[in-house]
Amino acid sequence: MLRLDGVTKTFYDRGRGAVRAVDDISLTCDAGVCALVGANGAGKSTLLRLITTLLTPDAGIIRLNELDTRHDAEQVRRRLAYLSSTTRIYQRLTGRELLAYVGGFFDLSGSVLEQRIDAMVETFSLQAFLNQRIEGLSTGQLQRINLARTLLPDPDLLILDEPTTGLDVLAAQALVVAVQQAIRPGRLILIATHILREVEQCADRMVVLRHGRIIFEGAPARLGTGTTFESSVHHLLNTGITPTLAEVTQDQTAGQEAHETP
Repeated sequence: MLRLDGVTKTFYDRGRGAVRAVDDISLTCDAGVCALVGANGAGKSTLLRLITTLLTPDAGIIRLNELDTRHDAEQVRRRLAYLSSTTRIYQRLTGRELLAYVGGFFDLSGSVLEQRIDAMVETFSLQAFLNQRIEGLSTGQLQRINLARTLLPDPDLLILDEPTTGLDVLAAQALVVAVQQAIRPGRLILIATHILREVEQCADRMVVLRHGRIIFEGAPARLGTGTTFESSVHHLLNTGITPTLAEVTQDQTAGQEAHETP
């Protein structure tokens, strides 16, 4: 279980002064897939970095199960894995060499390590390019290797920050499928994304951030499906107010009529 109580983080900018990127956030997440949604600057990446212990909150407490990220940072790191669209890995290693290298950081060796690598190869269909150097892989293949590397130690918490950024449509869909395959009992997957189709496909829970605050928390289906869901989220991001489905339908109808008017 991940629990945040009154978490706040402020940065200082020469032009704007104090900027509260995360503003008094309280949140509890159990196993499953939780999507963080928000415009650029809403606080998604800052919140994820606080959870991973890369940043320390100015106020509030973050706990992963019984561990406090401030006082038990090293133990917390051993129970989570973090992947972003900008994660870089050694280019001259093969995929298999990379997985073996990473396994060493988590005290995996011998038959245990080989079993974990075999499981990642099967889960993410890496057979065709596992023995190729990283530098020769496509962006989609690289991100699948990255996800396998991230999941190799079997973390309780998997954090994905915009993992499909820069991928083409097919590669992005393949990564979504890989995330779905990573779901297991007891594991929480936090995924920050601005692609709402991914939220509908992957997440059983969604948290919408605006100016560092939570403005919606719940199942994505509460905001509708398809274009209705997208319209509801856009309304939330622009106004901070959860619309009724009737309001969303009315806005869609008005937009369609305006488009059709010659």
